Amino acid sequence: MSFIIYPVACVYCRRSHMTCDDGRPCQRCIKRSIGHLCHDEPKQPSSSSQSNAQQAPKDRSPMSAAAASSNSYNPLSSHMAAGNGFGSNHSNLGGLPLQFFGQMGTGQLTFASEHMGNEISVISDFLDSLGADMNPMYPNQQPHPQQHLQNNSSVNTAEKFFLTAADPSDGKLEDRLTEVINAKYEAGFLKPYNYVNGYARLQKYMDNNMSAASRQRILNVMGTFRPAFRSVAQSLTDIDLILVEEAFERLLLDYDRVFSSMGIPACLWRRTGEIYKGNKEFASLVNVPIENLREGRLCIYELMAEESAVNYWEKYGNIAFDPGQKAVLTSCLLKNPDRESTSVISCCFSFTIRRDKYNIPTVIVGNFLPVQLQ
Repeated sequence: MSFIIYPVACVYCRRSHMTCDDGRPCQRCIKRSIGHLCHDEPKQPSSSSQSNAQQAPKDRSPMSAAAASSNSYNPLSSHMAAGNGFGSNHSNLGGLPLQFFGQMGTGQLTFASEHMGNEISVISDFLDSLGADMNPMYPNQQPHPQQHLQNNSSVNTAEKFFLTAADPSDGKLEDRLTEVINAKYEAGFLKPYNYVNGYARLQKYMDNNMSAASRQRILNVMGTFRPAFRSVAQSLTDIDLILVEEAFERLLLDYDRVFSSMGIPACLWRRTGEIYKGNKEFASLVNVPIENLREGRLCIYELMAEESAVNYWEKYGNIAFDPGQKAVLTSCLLKNPDRESTSVISCCFSFTIRRDKYNIPTVIVGNFLPVQLQ
């Protein structure tokens, strides 16, 4: 089945390649709590790339169809179709090569947030390297490469946000806040964290620094938690993810006080491994500037010896989506990220998983107690 853009679709249903009714606001936008933003898009001359993208399922291969649609993605769309099948279609996101997939077996998966759909797709990409027997990608199910909005659409959404923020509609405070948040999101000023780049970074590191056996052990771990992650991810919208990101920022502030008051080397990282906070004791232990332990400049697996990194991923994967477990005590060998450095530090290592209200890991906090210098 190919994408069909119906003439009666509002601007948001059109961008998501979904049908909608004749009402304005349409029922789909009302259910998404953006009824106040629902409108028809002014008719524009169709670009050749959009025409080619619509015709691609009929007369082109999946690879060429994906290339033709490279200008048809809407970054403000909060619904997309994605799944967990495997294929060989490549797009470029954040300067790193990624693969996206459509459908596995006969079950079609739809994600309320393109960010969650992209994340489960890139996890499936990892598992594809295990040689799993999966169906090929269907081009009508892939996330779209990024599309630049028409200038007038960008201006309209930005103006709508400023007008909404300046003069929200009457009603309850919570409703007015929701209205402003939705307008800010539709204008492109609020975005969930992009974990896809984190998985791409992990894949690149494994390819360049790990043996085939170690890579496969990590991939096996992802196969264990993918079903649980997928079942939760399908129901989350971009607004949900933005609120989760707000909670993450609050945790960072809380750990400012915790890390400054403890003498044990410690740091915290996201579920894909990017370190977002560390104390001076941990920076001294691995011999890096403390500024490098912020904003994902380093990843936790980059500071571990290969076997220790694999051991961490295996233990993390075993409890990642088990709400009854949150802490693990193990050991590891830490190292400086400089590839020329050969010294390692043996540590007693514990980590605790902090989950959001949807039971998805958002923060992993690690404590390291050196026991032997080598």
